[in-house]
Amino acid sequence: MNGRLTAGHSPDFVVAWREVFCDVYRWRQEGRFAVVPSLLRSPVYAYLPGLNYSDLNAADAHKLAREMEGHAFNIRALMAPQGELPPGKPAVLRIDFQAFGHNPETVWKRALSRVKRKAVRRAEKAGLTVSEETGKSEIEAFCALTSTTLARHGAPMMPAALFKDLIKELDARILVVRNRDGEALASLLWVRDGPIAWVPWSGSLPRVDVPGDLLFWRMIEQALNEGAGLVDFGRSPTGSGAYRFNRSFGATPVPVLWLFDPPVGLYRRYATAQKLWRLLPNLETYRLGPRLCRYLADY
Repeated sequence: MNGRLTAGHSPDFVVAWREVFCDVYRWRQEGRFAVVPSLLRSPVYAYLPGLNYSDLNAADAHKLAREMEGHAFNIRALMAPQGELPPGKPAVLRIDFQAFGHNPETVWKRALSRVKRKAVRRAEKAGLTVSEETGKSEIEAFCALTSTTLARHGAPMMPAALFKDLIKELDARILVVRNRDGEALASLLWVRDGPIAWVPWSGSLPRVDVPGDLLFWRMIEQALNEGAGLVDFGRSPTGSGAYRFNRSFGATPVPVLWLFDPPVGLYRRYATAQKLWRLLPNLETYRLGPRLCRYLADY
């Protein structure tokens, strides 16, 4: 099982991902790296911005880091699952569909907690529906919901052009939860890379939990029906709210190896900036976020 849970992205996916990011942010490419400008220091060689991990295993990541001696860089890869990790450690949360016979009913009964199943049923009884939507207005709804959620966590929002290009160039799609009045309550973008069905971004209205439960379950169902081998809910610090939410779907934590030069504390580095970002009005975070992201190699 460990081999499946630590599967990285395909080389073709990594190349396509890097090209989209470099086009949108106007970064130059040097070899396998995107060269990301910095507001405070020299440019950073990133492999790769926006990805929780890459096509590298841990050994290859360390080898590449040694080759980058003398440059500021960051490189990510997955490590073998180690059970529950210490609080604050970066991890992705994954469900291996093979462990459940690739059967939606088995995943429903054995992976999801009883509380999670009740929440999904409650959302269905409330008349909430989930649809796949990739038109202009749906992308705008996704951006608005995701920006609000990121702002609550002290994180900036990426430009809408990034999501449009990912949908155009990769196997990416948006799911939206709406109530009976058609109001968008929660949304996510998920990307298919071979066996991996990955959710890099999601958002919801404040204090709205049940729509998110239904949204993620429908995404799991869709991935299963399309033949994915595993679902990846993305990276979060161990013990955080996002980590606990994803864990309740029966996901297994897989630690992320994150190599930096110069070395930094992954989440301490931006702690003060996050506090200040939470104080800004949503309109300001929505306006400033896309500009700021151009300089965040380790986002």
